[in-house]
Amino acid sequence: MEPPALEVRIRRWPLTQPFAISRHVFVDNLVLQVEVSFDGVIGRGECEPHEYDESVTRVAARELLSLAPSAWTHLDPVRMNAAVCRSAWRNALDCALWDMRAKRDGRRVWEILDLDLKPDANFPLLVTIGLDTPERMAQAAASARNTAGLKLKLGSPDGRDAERLEAVRASVPDALLTIDANEGWSPLAFAKFLPLAARFDIAFIEQPVPTAMQGILAEMPRLVPLCADEGCLDRSSLPSLIGRYDMINIKLDKAGGLTEALALADEAQKMGMRYMIGCNGGSSLAQAPAVLLAPGAIAVDLGVSVLAADHEWPIDDSDNRIRLPARELWG
Repeated sequence: MEPPALEVRIRRWPLTQPFAISRHVFVDNLVLQVEVSFDGVIGRGECEPHEYDESVTRVAARELLSLAPSAWTHLDPVRMNAAVCRSAWRNALDCALWDMRAKRDGRRVWEILDLDLKPDANFPLLVTIGLDTPERMAQAAASARNTAGLKLKLGSPDGRDAERLEAVRASVPDALLTIDANEGWSPLAFAKFLPLAARFDIAFIEQPVPTAMQGILAEMPRLVPLCADEGCLDRSSLPSLIGRYDMINIKLDKAGGLTEALALADEAQKMGMRYMIGCNGGSSLAQAPAVLLAPGAIAVDLGVSVLAADHEWPIDDSDNRIRLPARELWG
C-alpha cells in the first residue's frame, strides 16, 4: 500500500465586490488548499497564510511540503499538533486530517469529538460592513436584513470614523453593533473614540490598537467590552490578555487548526473570557471546521455570501444563518 500523500494548491476565490478594512482592500481571498490522500480517501483543508501576499503563501506551501513525513503520515491530527509549531498551514493540515478521519470512520467530525451539535443546527451571523464613506456604510447597514448584528470595519487614518459610526447608528437605531478596527487606531485616537462608542451602545470593539501597544488597554476605562483579535493566537496568548480584553476572536488560521481552536475556546472560558468565531476569509472549505465552535460563541463572524465562486457543496449561510457543512464538503 502506498504511504499517505500530501498535495497543496494556491487558489484565489474572487469576491462579489471589493471589501476594505483599515490596512487593505480585498478583491479576492488568497488561500492554500491542502489534500491528504491515503488508501483511496482524500481529506481536505484550507488556510490563508497571508491576507494578500502570494509570496508569503508560496513560502507556506514550501514549508508544509518540507514537513517530515513522521509528523503527519500517522494521520492523527492530535499527534500532528503536538509535533508541529503553530502556523496557518498547520491549520489546513489539521483540518485535512480531521476530514480524513471522518471519512475513514464513517462519522462526522463533531460526532468523533463528542460535540453537542445536531445535524440541523444553525447559528445567526454578524454581517460585516466594510470600511467606506459614512454614507455608503449607513446605506449598507440599512439594507442588511435578518442579521444577529452588524460589524463595522473602522480604524481609518482619515479621521472620519466618528462620522461613520454616527451615520450607521442613525440608519439602524436598534441594531446590535460591533466594531473591528483591525489595529487601526493609536491609543490616543481610541481613547478619544471610546466615549462615542459607549454612547451609541456598541456591543464590543475588536482589536482597537496594534498588538504591540495593547498593554495600554489595561489603563483605559472599560466603557465598552474589548475583544482581542490579532492579539490572540493560541492558548499561549491568554495570560497576556487578562485585564486588557474581555473576550477573544478565535480564528483557525491564527490558532493553527481546529484542534488548538477547540482547546483555546475551552481554556478561555475557564479563565472567564468569552469568545467569538471569525475567519480570515477563505472559501466554504476554510470556514466549515469553524462552525463546530459556534455553539459556545457569543458572536459568529463567518459566511460565504461575499464570494463570487466557491467549492461544490458550499456552506449554507442563507438568511444570515450558518449551517453545518455537507459531508461532501468537509468532515
